[in-house]
Amino acid sequence: MIKQLPLVIFREQNQLFALEASFVDGQGRTDFLEANAQVLPFSDFLMPKAHRTANQAAQSQSKHWLRLAGSLKTPNNKNPWLLGIESDAELIELPANQIHALPALLKARREFVALQAVAWYQQQLVSLIDARVLLTLAHPLLAPLALDANQDE
Repeated sequence: MIKQLPLVIFREQNQLFALEASFVDGQGRTDFLEANAQVLPFSDFLMPKAHRTANQAAQSQSKHWLRLAGSLKTPNNKNPWLLGIESDAELIELPANQIHALPALLKARREFVALQAVAWYQQQLVSLIDARVLLTLAHPLLAPLALDANQDE
């Protein structure tokens, strides 16, 4: 039985989010990325579908990035896309007994399907995100990047 769960935790829109550490391959600052690197802001995943676009304003707020394990290459097929986040991420371990699955009614009504559980960390609520679901949600967000890549050619 797992007693501690390693997580990568980060702050976005004044909320804490975490991904299981085994699904994160790396992190860094956007200042040091190549010009053609594709960053999908985490805030785009949190927006209702009706408001999702290639959100340049949110992209400029992404100061850091995470590379998720298994992330597909961007449509220009050069590099895997990166998850843009507002702040530096931190590796922590949470006791498994502090992690709580969503109640069935809340799980059925959630709009952000990557949200799987919640936990308390330093007296703050943390939303635990399933990185595998996040990867599937990225496909529609990558579509505008394919259009941009075709325009460059």
